[in-house]
Amino acid sequence: MGKLAPCFSFFFMMMTYGFNILWPYQSAFAQTPTKHLSLCLFDSLYPSAKLYAVEPKFQKLLNTHQLIPLKRDQETFNTIPVVVHIIHNGGAENISKTQIERQIAILNEDFGKLPGTPGEGKGVDTRVRFRLAKLDPFGRCTDGIVRLNPPLTNHQPADRSALKNLSFWNPARYLNIYVVRTISGGVGGYASFPYAPPDEDGVVVRHDLFGDSGTAAASGGRTLTHEVGHWFGLYHTFSNGCGQDTCTGGDFVCDTPPVAAPNYSCNLNGNSCSNDLPDLPDQVRNYMDYTPDDCKNMFTPGQKNRIAATLKGVRSLIVSASNLAVTGCDSAYVRPLMCPVAADFITLTAQVCPGTKVYFMDRSLNTATSWQWSFPGGTPAFSILPNPTVTYANPGSFSAELIASNGNSTDTLQLNNYIQVSKPQIGLPLPFMINFDDGAFPAQGIRVNNPDFNLSWGLDTLAAHSLPYSVSIDNLRNLNYGTRDELVLPALDLSSSRVGNNLMLNFWWAYARSDPNYSDQLVVQISKDCGANYSNVWSKSGDDLATGPTQTTPFVPNSTQWNKASVRLFQYKTEQQLQIRFVNVTDGGNRLYLDDIQINDGITTGTREPQNLKLPLQLIPNPTQKQVLVHVKGNWSEPIYCKVYDGFGRLLRNYGMLTAPVLDLIGLPVGLLFVRFESTGRIAIFRLIKGS
Repeated sequence: MGKLAPCFSFFFMMMTYGFNILWPYQSAFAQTPTKHLSLCLFDSLYPSAKLYAVEPKFQKLLNTHQLIPLKRDQETFNTIPVVVHIIHNGGAENISKTQIERQIAILNEDFGKLPGTPGEGKGVDTRVRFRLAKLDPFGRCTDGIVRLNPPLTNHQPADRSALKNLSFWNPARYLNIYVVRTISGGVGGYASFPYAPPDEDGVVVRHDLFGDSGTAAASGGRTLTHEVGHWFGLYHTFSNGCGQDTCTGGDFVCDTPPVAAPNYSCNLNGNSCSNDLPDLPDQVRNYMDYTPDDCKNMFTPGQKNRIAATLKGVRSLIVSASNLAVTGCDSAYVRPLMCPVAADFITLTAQVCPGTKVYFMDRSLNTATSWQWSFPGGTPAFSILPNPTVTYANPGSFSAELIASNGNSTDTLQLNNYIQVSKPQIGLPLPFMINFDDGAFPAQGIRVNNPDFNLSWGLDTLAAHSLPYSVSIDNLRNLNYGTRDELVLPALDLSSSRVGNNLMLNFWWAYARSDPNYSDQLVVQISKDCGANYSNVWSKSGDDLATGPTQTTPFVPNSTQWNKASVRLFQYKTEQQLQIRFVNVTDGGNRLYLDDIQINDGITTGTREPQNLKLPLQLIPNPTQKQVLVHVKGNWSEPIYCKVYDGFGRLLRNYGMLTAPVLDLIGLPVGLLFVRFESTGRIAIFRLIKGS
């Protein structure tokens, strides 16, 4: 199946398989409210190449476990323990327990085909049931609901990993569901697919689509049914369009008729494909189509078999008797009338530099109503707010303590040496420039953050703005859609500059799209607090990012397909430890290149970027054996620097500034060499043949 606009799917590559996520990160299978469609992430984050890579595992499970009997007296229920993480800012998105319980009831109506409910359609009872967990991973009594108040409720799928950092229960034992205020792009929800990395597992849904009451009164609650279907390993019914074979392609379920494209209305007579035998209408009532909530009411026997195979294979532990016991979801567990409060908290910035504000978030279980915080070494040292902000002025290791109460019980959590405050060294002075042409990567204090340990930023020998090298990331091959890969510059001291209005970050980039409907994203971010918090200063995607034509083959830019970006940094002129990072958000586009990153000193003195303008040089003789003469033509009097590389781009010798016109080649390997000269913004690169 090719990527289908307008979905942005994301196998939660978190929440990927996405959560960044991914991120990959950027499987999000997304769905819709009752009367109108919200965009989906599944097809964008999980193209057919990635989905079909794990399909043989599903087929093996299906062949191993065969068909599941349909008679109810021959089956038992598979119970899924659920934990719901409410990510809110104190607004309407902090939905009630009643609304949450209603959504769990809708899941059971739909997956159970319960009589007298909207889920009683012509499909089957999948024999799957859902229960809010009664015991947390530490064996404490819970209602299966975690509430947090971070600045993340307006959710960006590329940042999905941050949700997991906030709150994440073992996905082998719990279905993690995150409820947020919004998801960028109008997305309604997304989910991970089976066989995703464990730390990317779960579902994200908007609050106004969660259930059919409270803030979701206009919804039918089928968004979560759709997303959990993906979590069980179900594709969209329209996967791969009409396709070739209704059993071995498309959604790999024989009894769901092929569908050419998503259905957005409940047209019971529509028939978009005629290659099935018998030729049946589109199954618009299937939960895995895009029809309105009040239209959907069925899973097929084939989908049931696929769900059952998933639960017998990749998700077997979550429905095991032992797991139901430890999560409090078996019939033997007797929950007390009122769970005692369980104190818990977190911050996403536990390692900071002096003067940084640290935001503490209460995530106590069972509805704490009062809080007593203690922050030795911090300001304030005490607080009764549910989510206080604390500043640490001095370096050191500091503990934090929370005493939480709900009026009937009290609990204390103390984390020793939880906050690490370290004074950073002053950053590198300006001007700063890196063109990657010495062949060493990463170099000059550059870091690469590769959260999914997949394809990331690396040295590129195919193209460069200033030869011979640039850095690039291959989004054409990187299928962890929604993930973020970061190229982080060393800390910089901007106060070292001769401050002028032209204090700028300049860099060159090149990029092409693989599909006109999809695009990767390049974001430049800046941190003034040792990397604890970043803000966007430059961002492009789509046609704004593209410098070359859309193409399905790997993009290799020519000399005319590079664009220059300039970001004004005057407002940061006093910062002594500024951090800058380049973030690629993968969406299956094409190769993205960076080169000639420069931060000048604030005074207009002309560019320092090496341009491919030839120096007036000549190498004599060529080929040669032991030495070569560097002949400078004309009256060039500026210092010239020289380096030699092999054919793989590896630096062999750095001659530094030339003080004599002869290069000694003794000790260098026989064969093709690249000799690079640089001087005051100009370069020259020669191919030199060294004989034996």
